[in-house]
Amino acid sequence: MSELDWKQPALIGGLMIGVLSATPGVNLVNCCFCGWALIGGAIAAKMLINRTPRPIKMGEGATIGVMTGLIGVVIFGLLNSLLALSGIATRLQVTLMERLMSMVQDPAFQDKFREALEQQLSMSAAERLISSLPILIVYGAVLLGFTVLGGVLGVALFEKRKDTPPPPVPPQYPPQYPPPVG
Repeated sequence: MSELDWKQPALIGGLMIGVLSATPGVNLVNCCFCGWALIGGAIAAKMLINRTPRPIKMGEGATIGVMTGLIGVVIFGLLNSLLALSGIATRLQVTLMERLMSMVQDPAFQDKFREALEQQLSMSAAERLISSLPILIVYGAVLLGFTVLGGVLGVALFEKRKDTPPPPVPPQYPPQYPPPVG
């Protein structure tokens, strides 16, 4: 992969994965088999195919998926950390939890849910950041895996060129014998 120019495809795919996976609301596409990761890996593979004169192999699709995924995970991690520090994500989660809580009829469950919400709201920015790290690490690993899959699928879907050997050389007949007929 060293002779391939993977930087721009990986950067564009990774930027797309990171931003869209960290954006509240838009990130719900990742609920469907990490959709943004699959799409980002496939887009990076497609861009690599378009930039390369020779056919791209599946292993190279996996490699561009790794590069794209690493960039995407770093961008996602940075944006997610900023959201955790700002408290925006916490407010969105609290709103969602309150709506869910209103649908539950069990008073004991509602009390436990309220306690969890109060605990979440009382956390400092640093505590929110630290508490989000284990989830961030697991989510990053999952994103990376699906980006590799997206790169491989991108090669399978978009690489139409075949790496076929040249046709065989026709046999050379000595000049005194004419070629066989038929």
